[in-house]
Amino acid sequence: MSQHIRGIAREQVALLPTAVVQYRRDGRLGAGDLATLVGAAGYTLALWTYTLMPFPVDNSFRCRRSRLDVMESLRPLIERGLLPLSQLLHQAAFQQLALNVLLFVPLGFFVRLVVHRGPVVTAVVGLLVSLAIEVTQVTGVWGLYHCAYRVFDVDDLLTNTLGAVVGGVLAWGLLHPDRRTPEALPTSITLGRRWVGFACDLIFMVVVGAAVALGWRAFEHYARGVPVRGIDDQVTVALQLAVPLAVEAALVLLAGRTVGEWAISVRAVGGRLPTPLARLVKLVTGVGGFACLAVPGSWGSGLLLVGFVVLTLVASVRSRGHRGLAQWLAGLDLEISR
Repeated sequence: MSQHIRGIAREQVALLPTAVVQYRRDGRLGAGDLATLVGAAGYTLALWTYTLMPFPVDNSFRCRRSRLDVMESLRPLIERGLLPLSQLLHQAAFQQLALNVLLFVPLGFFVRLVVHRGPVVTAVVGLLVSLAIEVTQVTGVWGLYHCAYRVFDVDDLLTNTLGAVVGGVLAWGLLHPDRRTPEALPTSITLGRRWVGFACDLIFMVVVGAAVALGWRAFEHYARGVPVRGIDDQVTVALQLAVPLAVEAALVLLAGRTVGEWAISVRAVGGRLPTPLARLVKLVTGVGGFACLAVPGSWGSGLLLVGFVVLTLVASVRSRGHRGLAQWLAGLDLEISR
């Protein structure tokens, strides 16, 4: 059950990048956009599952050596010479090559469909994504395991990149930009746009906090030689919450908007209070309040946190322009930032 829940969570996180790009570009999510959103999320989850899963649970796995010779995986096909197509399709080396290309065709398609970039950008994105996967494999999920349980293969970088380029070319042929009819951008902020912004703030707090916590624990263990069990959990939790909150606080106090509001391209304007005071109220009753209530071990923090989130969402539904609790208390309005 826990693995199923984590899989759903990863798919929901995968929805956000496409949603953010769509809201920043068009300000709306139509039926086609929702289909793209779900397709991109499903593909991301499939890519994660195919390249990294299943995770070994008891370290009873065999360490894998890396393949660093270019075109080594094609050697069995080269040694056999030219084969009829019927025989070629049954060769394991050819099947592996074809699957590596096909695996990244959807990535190139989505790069072209969502961000409207050509073959150079598509190739670079395909190479970087493939490199991130291969490095994750060769490092044993960045040190989580003592050695690689999946094979690092330099040929995968080439075939994956080729697959992304093929996907981009297919998308260009099917969805040429000249065939798109420009549409007028909306002038009002939708509830969906606001909730995507809320989700971006939450994901930013969680992901950055987790990265800081892992970095701190790695520094303590590898640089200072502190045993894993000897690392101070309270310091780890404090850094995990304080660093992303500091970034959010700086953005709110200096620019008047959170990471999520920047992601969906909206900004706060007006207000009945002086600007510095309004931004402080927004911080305390927004991401700042959420971070404080998220501190583990605080009495009643779980119930209060749920109530805070529910109240924020309800306020975003009922308030003018879907401002939300923090904007409403601070007396601020929201507008689209062009």
